[in-house]
Amino acid sequence: LKSMERELRERNQFHNIIGQSKKMRAIYALVESLADLDTTVLITGESGTGKELVARALHYGGRRAFKPFVAVNCSALTESLLESELFGHVKGAFTGATREREGRFQAASSGTILLDEIGDLDITTQVKILRIIEYGEFHKVGSPEIQKTDIRLICATHRDLQQMVADKIFREDLFYRINGITITLPPLKDRREDIPLLIDYFSENY
Repeated sequence: LKSMERELRERNQFHNIIGQSKKMRAIYALVESLADLDTTVLITGESGTGKELVARALHYGGRRAFKPFVAVNCSALTESLLESELFGHVKGAFTGATREREGRFQAASSGTILLDEIGDLDITTQVKILRIIEYGEFHKVGSPEIQKTDIRLICATHRDLQQMVADKIFREDLFYRINGITITLPPLKDRREDIPLLIDYFSENY
């Protein structure tokens, strides 16, 4: 009985994502078809729908699985801190930069980087992200030296980027570069048949 219960739980999960509704099975199939590609993927959906879980499934299901997976929450850092966090900095680049620091893009080299809440990036940083997508290169803060990186970029947001483009607060060229393939995650209210599975999962977990 325990073995059957374990098998049932595994069957109702996909890379730690709980759900077997029709909408979720379609997303699993899409993730599997994209996992081995280097295509930039945009994951959209309300807060709490599991955008980072889908990003991890794309990474760990593909050929970069044994390389780094780095997630950055773009909304959690100020503009000045975010640039240093993403690209790194050299010693003396700004007050308090007492040593050289590796950025997240450098740390994710050969692997995958998730830019969560990419809609919160300022315009200046958007230009630098666009350069990475187009040329695979960036500058550390305070350094003229070009850094090269080979990463797969996954972006996530709960915001309407298309409306932000219309409002001229998100670059149109960056939007079309990250919007090659979009995975839209449904809220729980649109997949209520998955609620019993989630209840089982959380009751077992806690």
